[in-house]
Amino acid sequence: MESAEEQVITQSDLLKERIPYEEAIFESQEEYEKVIERLLEDAKEDALSLRFPYKDTTDMDLPKRYYNWQLRCAEELYNLIGSVNIKSYSENGLNWTRDTAYLSTYLVNKIEPMIGYIKEEDDEDEDTE
Repeated sequence: MESAEEQVITQSDLLKERIPYEEAIFESQEEYEKVIERLLEDAKEDALSLRFPYKDTTDMDLPKRYYNWQLRCAEELYNLIGSVNIKSYSENGLNWTRDTAYLSTYLVNKIEPMIGYIKEEDDEDEDTE
């Protein structure tokens, strides 16, 4: 029987299933680990900035309901880095065209923005009266 520690699968582990280590791409296992963590961090920042567009999210944790979104976003970001993102290619002149879109519209639309309004000091005073 597995212990609770053995059953815990981290976001990093799940992303590694989607983006396997390849010696031809990464200089070392350590470099690979850094790329995986950076992709997850960037995806988290993207999710929080889409969810709370007018809020400082630097110290916020990603809600669990967005964990799968984070993985899909990190994978898209990774694909934007390399040759996977090439739309067209030509041989002799060695030309290629990359898709310049940042994240897919589908993925961006999966997060509904949560928007409030900016309270002014006068608004706070009216609430207490």
